[in-house]
Amino acid sequence: MKPIIIAHRGNNFTYPENSLLGLRSAFELGCTAVEFDIQMTTDGTLIVIHDDNTLRTSGVDQSVLLSDYPSLQNISIHEPKRLGEQHKPTLISTLSDVLALLVDFPAAHVYIEVKEESLEKWGRQAVLDKLLPCVKAHIAQCTVISFDLTFLELVKEQSDLSIGWVLYHYDAASQTNAKRCEPDFLIVDQAALKLDTAPWAGSWKWMVYGVDSAELAFKHYKNGVEYVETDCLDKLLADERLKPE
Repeated sequence: MKPIIIAHRGNNFTYPENSLLGLRSAFELGCTAVEFDIQMTTDGTLIVIHDDNTLRTSGVDQSVLLSDYPSLQNISIHEPKRLGEQHKPTLISTLSDVLALLVDFPAAHVYIEVKEESLEKWGRQAVLDKLLPCVKAHIAQCTVISFDLTFLELVKEQSDLSIGWVLYHYDAASQTNAKRCEPDFLIVDQAALKLDTAPWAGSWKWMVYGVDSAELAFKHYKNGVEYVETDCLDKLLADERLKPE
């Protein structure tokens, strides 16, 4: 038995984060799960990007929330500061673009993080109204995650999608809210969990992010965490214990 490895924003060690190439690469390496982020543009397009501005990943200072999708298509998010020019151009993908990968990888699962900036800008229901039609054909392969618990409760009420709550704080108040909502996953920074004490028991499964070694992945696994998210995909999959079967 071993933990399930989730590629944080795809295989972002080799490719730009949240890029179609990076997400495909993770699946091709044998990883069966990826996590990525979505924001919504002025024309209601759900795009795969973490920040609400393209500056960090492209060098171009442009607000995602004040742009329509066509106006973002001349921006390359190849992460020049981190990766140089080797992946230029890397276009911003839509959620539909990424979900199309699931046709080629029917055993794969995606964790779609809906960013709070878009929920605050457009409203929770407006974003959900765009999200649900996109994922309709892939519900079994998708989990919607967010820091925004109210949004996740709407997802739970209006669809059969699984949901995962990303915790800001591992504390008593969060535990109370988790028991009330009963998400399918609870997700937290690995540093927030003690390795000698099992995390809260409940109907959910636990996922931790920020795992940078196989040793740490197995420590959390032995402590009751089934899912580990990493930015070091190549490194973890190189370990014989975690190699895809």
